[in-house]
Amino acid sequence: MSLDTIWKLDKIVLPSSTAIDVITNATIDAGVQNFTERPAGHVSPMFSANQQQRPMVEFSTPQLDQVLSLVTLAGLSASTITCYLKAGSVVGNTARASSAHKKLDIASSCVYWTSLRLPHNGMGEITTRIQAAYDGTNDPFVYTGSVALNGNLSAGNFFGAGPVLINGTALGGVQSITVDSGINMIQAGGESEEFDTFIGIQDSAPVVTIQFLKEYNWSSVGLRGTTLNGTTGLVFYARKYSNKASRVSNATAEHIKFTGLNGVVNPVNTTGQRSSPVSDTIRVHLVSGSDSVLPLTLNTASAIS
Repeated sequence: MSLDTIWKLDKIVLPSSTAIDVITNATIDAGVQNFTERPAGHVSPMFSANQQQRPMVEFSTPQLDQVLSLVTLAGLSASTITCYLKAGSVVGNTARASSAHKKLDIASSCVYWTSLRLPHNGMGEITTRIQAAYDGTNDPFVYTGSVALNGNLSAGNFFGAGPVLINGTALGGVQSITVDSGINMIQAGGESEEFDTFIGIQDSAPVVTIQFLKEYNWSSVGLRGTTLNGTTGLVFYARKYSNKASRVSNATAEHIKFTGLNGVVNPVNTTGQRSSPVSDTIRVHLVSGSDSVLPLTLNTASAIS
């Protein structure tokens, strides 16, 4: 059979009609774990079945504001998420209003982000997972062919690394900020049902890694590290780029502010090459100040101060 049609990624629509229009990569994973068995002494298996299935969608997007407006470090219990696939054509793509496209609906899921990367003068990205569950009626993935695509695509918003402050002191020359959410999942079922019926966040241990050009490790952090003070702690920003211009003004409340008041700052290394500037890297292990506060909080509509 010859190939006469190709398929491309299209938007993912999260709860509250939050559309992810810009997707750098995505994987729709059936999550099948199979077991095979063979009779006594027989070389080849004669039985095969699905042991369990944990369907999952993972995607990366520069639309940090869209994801983080819904999904905190505590995750999101979600219903009605839709992933679209659009039909390509010789001259680009088939019209969005055409019923030539496809979609997967996810009726019940836990949504959480695994990592966030903010480079200096580059495109930040957040990687997010949608772990589908069985709601008792609908399969975790429900496929529909011959559908129109949802609305139109937008340019999206883009962010890069912004200022970083440790205990109220700004770090100079920030080159990159990386956040690992450290989330572990609970995925449970019973009665030998193939799909999990409970999915949630078991725990998280967020870690922020920052590389910058200021000498800081040995003069301020020290070999054993230092403690966040619980009042100003760690503050860093995702700086918003301005479409068809340059940067959104610091005074405009469209940047993203991250705050972690409690934790430990450890030196990682100081590196350099030949006559290039050396860079310091620190790693911040965040903890909660109380049982009612997340280790890392955020504001998706903040000025840079």
